[in-house]
Amino acid sequence: MKNKIFAVLAIIILIGIILVATLGFNVNIAYKGYNLVDINIGKDFNISDIKSITDEVFNKEYVEIQKTGAYSDGVAIKAYEINDEQVNLLNTKINEKFGIENTIDDIEVNYIPRNRLRDIIKPYAIPLATATILILIYMCIRFRKLGVSKIIYQLVSLVIMAELLYGSIIAITRYPINRLVMPAAVIIYISVITVLTRNFEKQISEEKE
Repeated sequence: MKNKIFAVLAIIILIGIILVATLGFNVNIAYKGYNLVDINIGKDFNISDIKSITDEVFNKEYVEIQKTGAYSDGVAIKAYEINDEQVNLLNTKINEKFGIENTIDDIEVNYIPRNRLRDIIKPYAIPLATATILILIYMCIRFRKLGVSKIIYQLVSLVIMAELLYGSIIAITRYPINRLVMPAAVIIYISVITVLTRNFEKQISEEKE
């Protein structure tokens, strides 16, 4: 049974690796290069009203919309591509919808370069590496009767396998890479350490009996 489970997990990981190598991950707009359009409306509004406008202007292409300003009376629109004609149309329709008189000069359009995936991982690399070393030292001391090499092998191999499986599932499902991906990876890491610690404790207890 265990061999079948490992075989299935290995296949999932292999498929994930192939997809990442060929297609890459499906990254969220925040991690791709995009255009940020800032518009001051000067009054309260519903996101749904802006969404109906952007659907028409951008032909229902994916955009992100959020309120801005101290009084939430401005809107920031993230779009992959935007040309002068679309900026003009966006301004016209927002003016008509909310009864305002913004000009093109009142609209800020800035290109935001993409963030590399390594930039998402970088803040976690040193803390996780340090934590892993400390955990290994602790486990090797506490469960030394089980064998230091066995402890190191199981900890490192299980953590790597769990994270590879997690990454493969993300790649296969095409779940967009966003700010929640790394915290979830940390939770998986902690879960593996917890389960492994309990397993080692169980083995020690059985040996004492």
